[in-house]
Amino acid sequence: MSTVFAQSGNLRKAKSAYTKYEELGGAEAGELSAKMLKDGIAPIEEAIAHEKTKDNPETWTVYSLIYSNLAFAEKNGEYADKAITGLAKATELDADKKNEENINAVKVNLRNFYQTTGYEEWKVENYKGAAEEFDKGLALMPGDTTLIYFGALAAIQTQDYPTAIKKYEALLPHEDHSEYRMIRADLPKLYLSTGDTTKALEYADAAAKAFPEDNDIVMQNIELNLITGNEEKIISGIESQLARDAGNKTLHYYLGTAYASNDNDEKALASYKKALEIDPDYVEANLNTAAIIMNMANQALMDLNGDKSVSDADYNTRVETIKADMGKAVPYLEKALSKDPNNTNALSNLKSYYNFIQDEDKANEIQAKLEAAR
Repeated sequence: MSTVFAQSGNLRKAKSAYTKYEELGGAEAGELSAKMLKDGIAPIEEAIAHEKTKDNPETWTVYSLIYSNLAFAEKNGEYADKAITGLAKATELDADKKNEENINAVKVNLRNFYQTTGYEEWKVENYKGAAEEFDKGLALMPGDTTLIYFGALAAIQTQDYPTAIKKYEALLPHEDHSEYRMIRADLPKLYLSTGDTTKALEYADAAAKAFPEDNDIVMQNIELNLITGNEEKIISGIESQLARDAGNKTLHYYLGTAYASNDNDEKALASYKKALEIDPDYVEANLNTAAIIMNMANQALMDLNGDKSVSDADYNTRVETIKADMGKAVPYLEKALSKDPNNTNALSNLKSYYNFIQDEDKANEIQAKLEAAR
């Protein structure tokens, strides 16, 4: 009987050490409390080894409480491993759930330990190691939104986009998450990085609906649709956003691009010119305005050349009109060049115009500039 009492005494000693540790303030009390906690190591090690107490769930619960707190206090991985072993054993033995509260406390301790070690790996730019630490914490507390989020960030750093996507998607039901807006905004980019444009568009649209007043998110949705060839679909979205933000030159430019892609040159031209009313120096809008004007003139020339009923005199008159119409592009090209003198797009179109009106000297002058710019 004396041996049994001795082993029970070891468990009591370990519990007493842990209780004093908590009374001193736990980890916040610093070295003194940690020393008190270490006083429980020897007795609890004896308790888990003795035949009479090794299968007691409380023994293993106290064991894991001591080591999980020490692991966090001293950033000690070996202590964490011992706590994990103790946690597994305590959980296995605690059939009646009498130790459930303390077992959960162990999980919290270890979760905090792995979040901290994850931070440490992140600081030295070991993002793979950081992800592994965060996942260890998640294994203990599945659904922990902070660890899921940090794990996603670490995955992004290692370009493990599928993992980042999976973690971000797990956070979508948590609209109260402090980074919910960023999660919504980044998911389309992550899917685009994997080459899944369908999902990228789906999430970009969902983000725009979730944050209709957020210009960056709305613009991302518009841009994704434009670069993936969904110009017709996005026109109404651009127009809706313009109703909220009529002075946004980029939205007018995007609307022009969408209309141009749908062969509606008149509306495209009007949209580009609206962008230029807001910012006359907008290089891209100047270039596209000139391109539309020149395309319309070229189409008129093609139609004229296809009309066999036109007399020579009428043909020549109409060609001169087309030349004049095409010449309306020149100020826009020159404006673009005033801001970007080596813009090869502007120089090439300007050379095409001078070739068309048969001004050889100007065409050669522009050709020289074009060669210098390349």
